[in-house]
Amino acid sequence: MLTSVVLYIIFVFVDRSFSVEAKEICTNDRSASIMESLLKLVKEIQQHSKGRNCDDYQKNPVAFYAGLTKHTSLSGSQTIVYDKIYTNLGQAYDPNNGNFRAPVNGIYYFSCSLLSYSGSFHFILMKNNDRLGKGYGDEGSDSGSVTGTVILSKGDVMSVQHHPGGGSQKVHGDEYSTFTGYLITTL
Repeated sequence: MLTSVVLYIIFVFVDRSFSVEAKEICTNDRSASIMESLLKLVKEIQQHSKGRNCDDYQKNPVAFYAGLTKHTSLSGSQTIVYDKIYTNLGQAYDPNNGNFRAPVNGIYYFSCSLLSYSGSFHFILMKNNDRLGKGYGDEGSDSGSVTGTVILSKGDVMSVQHHPGGGSQKVHGDEYSTFTGYLITTL
């Protein structure tokens, strides 16, 4: 609020100064051009005072989509590494460890799915060390999924983990199992 008041005072002062100058040189073209530049500068200052530049996130979106290529045996609290990258705008998903690390504060959408290779399986969508949702598949060739919208702070990690109480289980590769997410809006 204080920033807006200060900017308004500056704007009024500059407007009056250029009005006097315009009368002296008998042309409004120069003052109009300067006023347009000043208005643009005021808008940029307002965006930066909010802590972010909205244009930057429109030009540099954050989104990923990855698939699991190999049949995988899961045990314990193992993170599932979706190793084939289809999309990785912003490079926030790491195909080496299966983690998505939020590059900015925001509201994000995530969805993960797994296809059972044999027997039932349990998995969890994780935010840092917190469980956000559980997925389940029963018997061979059964699919489970978890989908959700999550508020993340810069540096928070999202992953898909095997549920440790489910014993050892196998999930299908061949890109039948996927993990995706994207930034909806910054906060």
